[in-house]
Amino acid sequence: MREIVTNLLKAALMECCPPRFIEKVTRHPCFALAVLDAEQDLEAFSMKDPASRGAATAIAFGYSSYKAVVHYRLAHALLLMAPANQAELIEFHANAMLISCRGKLMSGAEIHIRSQIGRRFVLDHGCGTVIGETAVIGDDCYVLGGVTLGATGIAGNASNKRHPTVGNRVQIGAFARLFGNVHVGDDVFIGPHCVIKEDIPPGSVVTLKSELQITRRRQYRPASNTLITAQA
Repeated sequence: MREIVTNLLKAALMECCPPRFIEKVTRHPCFALAVLDAEQDLEAFSMKDPASRGAATAIAFGYSSYKAVVHYRLAHALLLMAPANQAELIEFHANAMLISCRGKLMSGAEIHIRSQIGRRFVLDHGCGTVIGETAVIGDDCYVLGGVTLGATGIAGNASNKRHPTVGNRVQIGAFARLFGNVHVGDDVFIGPHCVIKEDIPPGSVVTLKSELQITRRRQYRPASNTLITAQA
């Protein structure tokens, strides 16, 4: 599995970066850490997603949501290994953004390169998920598609901490939206379509109860075979 993950990261580098830069990156200790993190993400995915039947290889090659996480791990590692020299700093940042863009194109999910995501992170059915720049996600979290970890404003947001902080072992259902510098405690379950704008205590279950959906028997009306003609 380690070799597969390493090759996925190298493939992203080879498509986005010049050879001399790739050599510099792959020799850096942060690259090995990115491989380790991505491998643990893959193992967690194969263990937690019943649809995968435990086949980590199938996830690595066939799940676009996992590719979003792989590209995040690599792009974030580039930021961590960027030197203090201004010219090289610009180069590392530009390549990190390009790798992140590749991941977004392949998956439909956008994970900002400066967001902080813990170990064994699973993004499942991740198309449409957006994780903002200052978002923090703990270990062993599971996020579905269409989830937003965003700011409360749209344009003109301050550059300070403006995105959610999510604890460990948190599950976030499809199309849930978390806005602002809110804190979600450990072991929280957030159901689909929930909107979070305030802190959630550890161990909470948040579900949406305000929408009414009705199922009723359909009334069938026999079709008329009579041709109705206009009277003269």
